[in-house]
Amino acid sequence: MRNASKVIFAVITAAAFVATAAPSEARGRHVHGSLQTQRGVYQGGANVERGRGFRHRDATITGPNGRQTSVIDDRAWNAREGTYSRDHERTFANGQTRGVETDAQRTAPGAWSAERTVTGRNGETRTQTGDFSVARTDSGSTATGDIQTANHGQVDYARQVSREDGQRTVASSATFEDGASVSRQSTGSCDGAGACNRQTTLTNRAGGETNIDESRTRVGNDVTYSRDATFADGSTRSVDRARDGNGDGSGTITRTVTGRDGETRTRTGSYEVTH
Repeated sequence: MRNASKVIFAVITAAAFVATAAPSEARGRHVHGSLQTQRGVYQGGANVERGRGFRHRDATITGPNGRQTSVIDDRAWNAREGTYSRDHERTFANGQTRGVETDAQRTAPGAWSAERTVTGRNGETRTQTGDFSVARTDSGSTATGDIQTANHGQVDYARQVSREDGQRTVASSATFEDGASVSRQSTGSCDGAGACNRQTTLTNRAGGETNIDESRTRVGNDVTYSRDATFADGSTRSVDRARDGNGDGSGTITRTVTGRDGETRTRTGSYEVTH
């Protein structure tokens, strides 16, 4: 479902982008910072530029051994033509690359087609295609379609979004040619004072469930985030992150992960954002 869902995600993203007015003038932002880990200090920087019909992002991370990995991500959309495209390329420290190209086209009111091509680090290419219908409802929207994949054949996909009583619920499912299916359902809300929560249930082919609870709270320049996952086998994994901002675009970050084996790792870092 993960790969198949990315095809319909392109359609949903396209519909959202072409329906949203973009800034009339390009805007840019640069972020750089450092992160202290058990393996040493990592240095990183990212640039983001956006304007009418486009967004560009590039980022580079340098590890304690001096090796670098980089990412370039370009998105473009045209509301009048009903088009959306995304080119994403990652270059690894050994020089290998992995690329993803996605194109979506509105073929009629409420109808879209999409194609997603992945070129792996070994040079092999996989392509997925899909045709979808997207419609608005009284409380949100629905999307249904068929995805043709290289590994799973045809996948029937459905996604429904609803907003009621201050909550946003998203339910999606994918059914494969052999009759097996996977699904995802999440419900989230914000209290208007900076606190947001979301609960997600993932159901795999065998019927096993993974439950995820997330919360994010902003108080002034400070943000805390937590994510607790309980897997189908009963094991758990948690992530806690705290960002202490100085009010001038700079601050510190602490991230603690407790793995399914019970081991805990903590990383600390600093950042600065310029426009």
